[in-house]
Order: sequence, then structure tokens, then C-alpha cells
Amino acid sequence: MTIELRQNSAYCMLVPTSMGIRITSINGQPVHCSDTFQMYVTSAESNVASVSSYLGLPVKVLTTFVKDSPIARLIKDNLANRHMDYEGKEVEQGAPGAIATRLILPTVVMVPAGHVCTMTARERSAGR
Repeated sequence: MTIELRQNSAYCMLVPTSMGIRITSINGQPVHCSDTFQMYVTSAESNVASVSSYLGLPVKVLTTFVKDSPIARLIKDNLANRHMDYEGKEVEQGAPGAIATRLILPTVVMVPAGHVCTMTARERSAGR
């Protein structure tokens, strides 16, 4: 069996994903002990695709953005910084697929609905 690859494709990789924002306290501190937080653009699929884009291969991320959202602008800028093109439908705030905000102790997480990380690195290492 042989696999034939297209020779005239614009991208080496197309990545369908749901992008999100993770907000965590500095140095793994519990939320109630911190007043300083870091915000990260995150998606497992786009993180994997970053390897190819950093090697110079053309990569495009397919996702959904909330219309006129500063968070959507942050996500788009982050993808551009990682040398990735993006394409996505713009949805109104509150529509299915729009970004939801959740407070999950001991971390604050802002992610697309259904994708939630509830453990800090300290809890993971403690086996909880």
C-alpha cells in the first residue's frame, strides 16, 4: 500500500481545534494566596502544530472565534506569533461554541465549554 501526497497543497497541516485561554496564578500558588496571574492561549492541537510551524512548514488552524472579542484578538495574535494561519467562523457572544468563563479552584480557567483543567501541577504531583 502506498500513500500519495498532494504536491500542490498550500498547507502541510490543517488543525481543527477549539482555542481557549488559561489563567493561572504565578509559580503554582493556590488562588487564594496570589494576586498576580498569567494568561495563556492554549489548545493541545495547536501546541502540537507549533512544532511544524516553527520548523518552517505552513500550518493553518481551523477554529471558532467570538465576534469583536478582545480574547479572540489575543488568540489570533498568538497564532500569528507562532507562524500559523487561522480561519474560523465568528459567532456572537453566548452562541454555541462561544468562550465560557469558569472559576475552578484552585485555578481560574477560561476555556471553550467542555474543556476544563481542574488540577494544578502541585495537585497532580501529589496524586490527587
